Amino acid sequence: MFPAIMVLMAFFTGCTKIVNLANINIDIPYTTQATVPLIPGDTVGTPLPAGMVLNFPTKDVQSNSKQVLTQYNTSTSKIVSVDLKSLSIAILSPPSQNFDFLDTVQLYISAASLPERLIAYRYNVPKGLTTLVLNTADSVSLKGYFLADTMHFRVRTFITAVPASGTTLSASIVFHMIANPLD
Repeated sequence: MFPAIMVLMAFFTGCTKIVNLANINIDIPYTTQATVPLIPGDTVGTPLPAGMVLNFPTKDVQSNSKQVLTQYNTSTSKIVSVDLKSLSIAILSPPSQNFDFLDTVQLYISAASLPERLIAYRYNVPKGLTTLVLNTADSVSLKGYFLADTMHFRVRTFITAVPASGTTLSASIVFHMIANPLD
């Protein structure tokens, strides 16, 4: 009797592993650009001894979740999780600009009927960087935001100097989705 129970347990444990191997496990990239808001009356590179909070206008990004779910033969009810895998911000122009003006950056997400949430941040930004990799906020489920038609991203910064006028940034955002396939 005991060996029969062991065989059944091994069978069911093995089946669980097979199901997990069949999960859809993909990265979903998004890219958006923004221009640093102008700071009236200040000269580029001027230190701001007390620093200054600088909010960027909200950027709307289409989630394209319906197309992703169709492409990978899954549905909203089969999604196990959607999380932020990585987020980086790069300076596109002017070529001489770096992140020396920046001390802190925080990225927030919101969507229709969903609250705004901090999803990535970087404090004490090192000098000389032109690409900045942000830390992802712990345990933030993005499933509801991904399923919304449009996600709204807001950047909040704390700057210590005036950036060049018209500084253009590109944000590369990668979500990671685990889902079960349709039967």
